Amino acid sequence: MLALKDVEVRYGPIVALRGVSLTVSEGEIVAVLGANGAGKTTLLRTISGLLRPIQGRVEFLGHDLRKFSPERIVRLGIVHVPEGRQLFPDLTVKENLWMGSYTRRDGLIKEDWERVLGYFPVLRERLSQPAGTLSGGEQQMLAIGRALMARPKVLLLDEPSLGLAPMTVQALFRFLRDLNSRDGMTLLLAEQNAHLSLNIAHRAYVLETGKIALEGPAEELRRDPKVQRLYLGAEVGAS
Repeated sequence: MLALKDVEVRYGPIVALRGVSLTVSEGEIVAVLGANGAGKTTLLRTISGLLRPIQGRVEFLGHDLRKFSPERIVRLGIVHVPEGRQLFPDLTVKENLWMGSYTRRDGLIKEDWERVLGYFPVLRERLSQPAGTLSGGEQQMLAIGRALMARPKVLLLDEPSLGLAPMTVQALFRFLRDLNSRDGMTLLLAEQNAHLSLNIAHRAYVLETGKIALEGPAEELRRDPKVQRLYLGAEVGAS
């Protein structure tokens, strides 16, 4: 469904992604793990057209995304929930949600409106409230809800757990797992929280300084000594 092939991205002289290749199949949750500065955000921004690779290909359902604007990529079905959520803080919850559907010209927007508010009932209670006054967890619900209003085929999520309380993070990851298993939503999840990501993902990639260091089934990576030591906080070899 989505494939990156030998992608290189630079910020001036700095190489942010070097020779990155990965795939996402329909119905999968694929996690991209890595520390701050590993290239996770750059990867998602490249897929969504906000950055252009100087080498390699980014393909989605047979389309070469390097030729398309970010708006066209949204229309194709790739929707990005950015790090920090990037809501319109002075607009209401209702206005932020409707903004998610601005690229659509079909007759299913009202159906998706009810579906999103069914996922996040608290947003229905806050429809007239400015988005900037919501709690961190509510803002993340709104950011995901806004993305779902675009009716994505693939949802890109950049550090969705950032800044949230532990119980809120647990609830968020349960929702993402259910969104995939119940609705078949394909997810590409960039996260530092390796433990929760590997619990819900089918496959995962580990990025280190812009390169793929490890890849494989999530269960396999969870048992990998390097992943345990660097990302899961395990004392490998301890009795």
